[in-house]
Formats: sequence, C-alpha cells, structure tokens
Amino acid sequence: MPVDLGDLRERLEARRDQLMARTGQIERDLRTLRDPDSEERVTESENDEVLEGLGGAERDELSRVRHALRRMDEGTYTECERCGEEIPSERLRVVPEASTCVDCAAK
Repeated sequence: MPVDLGDLRERLEARRDQLMARTGQIERDLRTLRDPDSEERVTESENDEVLEGLGGAERDELSRVRHALRRMDEGTYTECERCGEEIPSERLRVVPEASTCVDCAAK
C-alpha cells in the first residue's frame, strides 16, 4: 500500500508542534531561578539534570521531525539518504521521521 504523504505530514507537523511546546516548557523551567539557600537544592539540582536530559532527547527528535518535513518539501522524503532506494511505506508509517531504509538503519 502506498504511503499517504498528507497523513504523514499532518502527523509530523502535530509532533513538531508538541515537541516545540514541550522543549519550550523545559527551557522555561530550567531558567527559573532557584533559591540558593533552599533545603531542597539537591533535589532541584537532580530535577534540572533530568529536565536537561529530556530536553536534549526531545530536541534531537524535533530535529529529525523538521528534517523529515524538509525532505517532504524537497520531494525526497521516501528516498533513503544513504543508498537512494525507496524507504518502505510501512517503515514510514511506523517511523515517519525515518530518513533511511531498514537495511541502512541496521548498519
């Protein structure tokens, strides 16, 4: 079954918007000034580390989603970036931000 690019674009755009909102909130939370004399300083510091990790992972995913949308605009979305073969539509349905076919992704 051929891939429905319209549906995948909608999914990617929705995911992009969700990730942008979440990373924005994480960045705002990390900029919140903490009381240096607080008894909760250690806990707050640990929470910040967790937020930084989550923010990094979400920024990485956001980058992949934006890249997929650019590839759609360029007309190269269904081509594997490594070997040039077509990415199977089932893979794109499952991982819409995929930029490689299954074989190249496994290498």
